[in-house]
Amino acid sequence: MSLARRVLWSVCLVVLAIPFAACQPKRKPVPTAAQQKAETAPPSELQQIQALEDRRALSNGLIVQWSRSHPDPLIRARALLALARVQKPSTAQAIAEALSDPAPLPRYEAAFAAGEMGTWVPVPEATRKMLVQSLLAAEANEAELPVKLTQLEALGKLGTPAAVERLADRLLGTEPQVAARAALSLGVAAKAGAQLPGRVITGTAPMLKPEASPGERFGAAYALAMSRLPAARPALLLCARDPEAEVRLLCARGLGDIGSDTDAVTLRRLLDDPDYRVVVEATRALAKLAGRCRSGACPALGALSDLSFRIDRLERGDVAGGAQPLLALAQQGLPMSGRPLLASLRGRVIAGAGKVQGRLKADFANIDCRLAATMDKQQGKLEDVLLCGGGLIPEARRLILGLNELATAPAKDPERRVLDVAPYLRHGDNGVKAAALNVLGELKAKSAADRIRPLIDSSDLILATAAASAAGKIGDTQAIPQIRALVMKTAKLPELAGPIAEALANLNAKDAEVELRAMLQSPYTNQRLAAAQALTKLTGTKVEVPEVEAGEGPFKVPYVPKNAKLVIKTEKGEIEVKLYEDAPMTAGNIYRLAQRGFFRNLTFHRVVPDFVVQGGDPRGDGEGGPGYTIRDEINHHPYAAGVVGMALSGPDTGGSQFFITTSPQPHLDGRYTAFGEVVAGREIVHQLLEGDKILDVRAQ
Repeated sequence: MSLARRVLWSVCLVVLAIPFAACQPKRKPVPTAAQQKAETAPPSELQQIQALEDRRALSNGLIVQWSRSHPDPLIRARALLALARVQKPSTAQAIAEALSDPAPLPRYEAAFAAGEMGTWVPVPEATRKMLVQSLLAAEANEAELPVKLTQLEALGKLGTPAAVERLADRLLGTEPQVAARAALSLGVAAKAGAQLPGRVITGTAPMLKPEASPGERFGAAYALAMSRLPAARPALLLCARDPEAEVRLLCARGLGDIGSDTDAVTLRRLLDDPDYRVVVEATRALAKLAGRCRSGACPALGALSDLSFRIDRLERGDVAGGAQPLLALAQQGLPMSGRPLLASLRGRVIAGAGKVQGRLKADFANIDCRLAATMDKQQGKLEDVLLCGGGLIPEARRLILGLNELATAPAKDPERRVLDVAPYLRHGDNGVKAAALNVLGELKAKSAADRIRPLIDSSDLILATAAASAAGKIGDTQAIPQIRALVMKTAKLPELAGPIAEALANLNAKDAEVELRAMLQSPYTNQRLAAAQALTKLTGTKVEVPEVEAGEGPFKVPYVPKNAKLVIKTEKGEIEVKLYEDAPMTAGNIYRLAQRGFFRNLTFHRVVPDFVVQGGDPRGDGEGGPGYTIRDEINHHPYAAGVVGMALSGPDTGGSQFFITTSPQPHLDGRYTAFGEVVAGREIVHQLLEGDKILDVRAQ
């Protein structure tokens, strides 16, 4: 058996095992194509592909040529992985041709590359359809299971009607692994906006039976939960009793979107689930149902009163089971009819804070301020957050929490809110200023233009970008010259390109075509993407994203020892992360930052229960980074619980912010670089709340 075939079947064995840790078919990355110097592959060729990939360069077609005709299938496969990461529409034809490569390994990587097309940079609809037709033809005749599963994954990412129909076909009359992958892919397509056919309900029914494998049940539940099909409700009620938590939580999530008042009984039972993540999803679902209540008696609000018992758990030190459901409720919010419940819960939290000592006091303060911010959203002004937290939450963070909630709250009296919020534009903390700008922008408050405009000239370019965005939303055409100047100031900060270009488009700044067309030649993909989108809106003519080489750039891949690890030290314990070797630039970047002490005393600024915890921002508001960006290294690692990924604000905008998933997230697969996984301390991850400090990150 050839080396390529042995590698493929080693992947196949992993797939066939379907480890329940992720409750889904799990593929390991193909090591020979991505990270090893194979016996038959000259190292210089692999190095050359890597160098071209890093520069986002096609080098006059060399990578495409090798993907088509290199005699070694390992080189063809590695070239196709590079095309998946470069993501240039002009390579789509070569990728489609490789789907029928005589060797399985290139077909595997070609299918992966096909699914990546359009992830960040839009592809023409004709190209998308061509890729789907090629995948359909290849999948119909594919004999190798790992390749077939990757083809089905790609169909879900592309999400055309024809792709959805094939995936629905594969729910029945196929082996369990194929049905499970097809269901997952249908869920991914639906989450991205695809309309699923009603036969998905009948197709997933056998997969939800107790005798089905965990992977089948998870896939079916994911498809149904994402589908938003009203007819899925009976199946979701059924699988809410599944023996596996990662299935139950999906079914609870789906009921929040399509359930009715009577489903509050089922969801109330899940508030006592032993897995806090199920409790989180039941809480969110009940909050959504409460938002749809039209009568005085609301069963969902009655069920949510049971969350008061979660405060008892928090008093006993169970942060995951006690605080996370309350955080989820605060983030989801309730209608004004739920205000008495929020006030009652907050009263219990304040009382509980008086019963505990040490670190737990900060956790109580954290939840108190989150509930306070939600109550301020209900009444449309800052009040409760001004005094929440018992002195343990810094003023700036309290204000940011409250202002961020106001940004999404309807305003009965917009001018009154402008008067309330505008003074925070003079606050000493730039994060507070940025949050206030967001409120004023969402209000489209023209009366605040004179107060917003000066901030576009701020030396803090992140704050300046927030001001430009607000000026664009309120229609302040006087700000156009300043925003045009900001384009030049942020030329080496690709993560800021989107809001600036969008502001110019919103202002119909015809004169700014000069700057935007210059951005089309930027070496940064995100700047070209932002410029193309803005010019399309400005000119009324579709502007494609041009293909430009990135060049060498200032960032070099640092040396990382084999089997390298990171130890994230928090006030609640240590989290050990094993770094993946097939993402050397991403892992090496974080490793080097850790060696420099970059993460010392930063925070986990974002926590979304049953989704991710995110940290590594020196600003603490989700907008900061190390002062440079690195390129993506999209790979085959699925986002199971405990996977560590690089946070992005567009293609190739990674820096220092990372996230850790707390449950499987199939829609993230192939979109964000996965560069490690938690191998110890996962229970600590589940205890983290917003604002928790990173004492240090040690590189080992």
